[in-house]
Amino acid sequence: MTAKKYWKHVIQGPFYQNLEPGMTGTSIWAHHNEYGNGCTLGYHCINAPYGEPKAHSHNFHELICFIGGNPENINDLGAEIHIRLGEELEEHVFTTATMLSLPPGLQHGYLEVKNITRPFILLEISSTTEYGQPAETTAENG
Repeated sequence: MTAKKYWKHVIQGPFYQNLEPGMTGTSIWAHHNEYGNGCTLGYHCINAPYGEPKAHSHNFHELICFIGGNPENINDLGAEIHIRLGEELEEHVFTTATMLSLPPGLQHGYLEVKNITRPFILLEISSTTEYGQPAETTAENG
């Protein structure tokens, strides 16, 4: 069988099972330019309390999407999300599908997922080829 000209553009994976506590099933986690398109991607199914216990920022734009797991109604998130944004750590709470568009340098964190009634999708896309470790915010540096 001869190789197809565009097969290099058909990518399968990388896939990971139960990547972190609170995640279920299969995740797509490509934080090192695996797709050769200049961005990173994370797709996770959340079915248990989940969170990020500190604030941090990145030197790139990040889009974080919280999407309901019912394909008939993705707006019904099935969970309560708490997240803090900015130097003031302004709290935002939502229970419907929501996208966070985080420009470079915007502090974000203290993410808490509560009151889960069904699994939902957490999708993050970042405009960088290497996600790396975020710059953590502490009392000393921010």
